[in-house]
Amino acid sequence: MNIKQLHYFYELAQHRHFAKAAKACFITQPTLSASITALEKSLGTELVVRNSQFVALTQAGEVVLRHAERMLQEQDALRQELSLFSGGLSGALRIGVVPQSSIDIMPLLKGFNDAFPNVSLHLSVMTHGTLMEQLDLHRIDIGLGFDELLTEHQRRALDVQLRHPNPMALLGPLPPHLGEHQPLKLADLQDLPLILPSTTMQFRRYLDDAAARQQLSLRVVLETDSLFHLVNGVSHGLGRAVVSAGIAATARRLFQLPCHPLSDASAGTIAFITRKHSVTPAMKAFLAQAEA
Repeated sequence: MNIKQLHYFYELAQHRHFAKAAKACFITQPTLSASITALEKSLGTELVVRNSQFVALTQAGEVVLRHAERMLQEQDALRQELSLFSGGLSGALRIGVVPQSSIDIMPLLKGFNDAFPNVSLHLSVMTHGTLMEQLDLHRIDIGLGFDELLTEHQRRALDVQLRHPNPMALLGPLPPHLGEHQPLKLADLQDLPLILPSTTMQFRRYLDDAAARQQLSLRVVLETDSLFHLVNGVSHGLGRAVVSAGIAATARRLFQLPCHPLSDASAGTIAFITRKHSVTPAMKAFLAQAEA
């Protein structure tokens, strides 16, 4: 068994297709197949269910995949450490974020890229649950998720840093009867046409819980899991949107849409979440910049 075989096996597990995995590895399909067969022989067990093509991983294959992901991550960490001796940090940094966060990630990415231009950045938007899974599988390096949703087991296995409150805001113009300078409350939104995130999204659950506690009924004209369509709906006058204060501030800056903080509604606490082990130099550098 060698690291190249594990890399080929990892790509096959990701693509679930021999030809696509071979293309991703810049090798021929017969070379990939021979490498997987050699890996199976060295480990003494079948890793892939196949007939004329890929079908699935065996149970043993799933176990090997988990270890392969960690070993490849350690290899990347080693390469990043060594790059510091030869002209500056290089490698990759993979970040996962929940859709609605009070933290604007783009200025952090821009500052990091300016400081470390040889590190490639990968940003994925995902639910909090998926974010936790991707951290556990070593498929992302840093997660930006909800602090209070972490289980005790996850808190023991993970580092949680740089917590930020995640207040809500109304995106769109206020109706005439609401003064610009009075605190805006959730009850003030009852009769407004609202564009809201889909009920499957954690941010929406926070909002629905806050409305239920106050026995409020909100008038929803559109639900969407797309922030683009949510903001676009406001810009076209379809309704107002309830979003995180961070998203509202970005929409105000980019699209000149008015936004107003909600004084009695919050979407929990946002935090940077990482594994306690397999911490790469790029991860350390990014978190140090975020803290600064």
